[in-house]
Amino acid sequence: MTDAATLIRRINWRLVWRITWLLVIAGVVYTLLPTLTKMPQQARESLEQVHPYALVIGLALEFAAQLCGMLVLKRSLEALKQPPPPDWVLGQVWYAQMAVAVLLPGGSVTATVMVADALRKRNVAPAEAATAATLTKALSIMTLVVLFVIGFGLSSGQSDSSSGYVNAVAIGMPFLIVGLAALAAAIIWPKIAGSLAGGAAALAERVVKSVDARHVRSRAEAIALQSQQLLRGRRAWATVAFSVSYWVLDTAVLYAMLWGLNQTPHVGAVLLASTVGRLLATIPITPGGIGIVEVAETAILTALGVNATLAALAVIAYRVISFWIVNLVGLTAMYLLHRSGVAIKQPPKQKKLAGEAAAESSD
Repeated sequence: MTDAATLIRRINWRLVWRITWLLVIAGVVYTLLPTLTKMPQQARESLEQVHPYALVIGLALEFAAQLCGMLVLKRSLEALKQPPPPDWVLGQVWYAQMAVAVLLPGGSVTATVMVADALRKRNVAPAEAATAATLTKALSIMTLVVLFVIGFGLSSGQSDSSSGYVNAVAIGMPFLIVGLAALAAAIIWPKIAGSLAGGAAALAERVVKSVDARHVRSRAEAIALQSQQLLRGRRAWATVAFSVSYWVLDTAVLYAMLWGLNQTPHVGAVLLASTVGRLLATIPITPGGIGIVEVAETAILTALGVNATLAALAVIAYRVISFWIVNLVGLTAMYLLHRSGVAIKQPPKQKKLAGEAAAESSD
């Protein structure tokens, strides 16, 4: 077993730098955001009547959401006829992959490799483990886009039509709907998945010579076929329900923070702000969308009638729960998996695992 001194010597300084960068950005954003929105008398009075137990409710809702996400991953493994590990191991893998995606170079790719290695030690084929992680992520994004469209529909008419923030969201909605339709078509017709992924890889191949467009095409078709297994039969409804519950409960955390500050906006406004923030977080501009998510969600809530300062405070509280606390648990899970011998941030090992996954997928 690795002792503390050895672990300290193995500290990855890029990880330390990344965490430090996150903390600096968060400190700047969380300090300036409420200040820039000012503090009118109405906001001060609302803060004096804050519900202290709203944070407890928010924590309970967030961990219920994470449980739903973990169950989607478990069902993905079962759909691929792989034996899921014990729930406590799957929980470690679930939380660790979120922290890895945010904190380590390579983001989601590094997290997927970590998931494959962790589950491989529990007799799950690396290729199937990676596919299960990919399917879970794809289903999550599809659900998020659907909820975004619902949130936009419910919140229409709640804001001033001249609001630049809401208009920007409206401009982006057609692109998201087209993307959702492309994902759905790729699942129904795997050849479409291969064509889309192969075309993108062919473009990337001109810049990065290590990209194999033919392999990407065949892998995309294989994942599309496997996704049909996940979404087929009566069990599919439960899987979709868990995915929807994940995002609904996460949105409920933001609503609980607003309620704790005596703000009860329209449900559509909270759903729109939450989904826009989460969609922006998938764009790798800053780790986990830190800074970008907070500003966007505050702007949308303000445009939809929430007091600006209280919206900023509610969003900060929401991010403390859904991002910082969850990733703190994820860091603990990373440590536990590292002690058990799981490869986390080891490039030679990652290449080996990727080769194993490719070999198994072609069998």
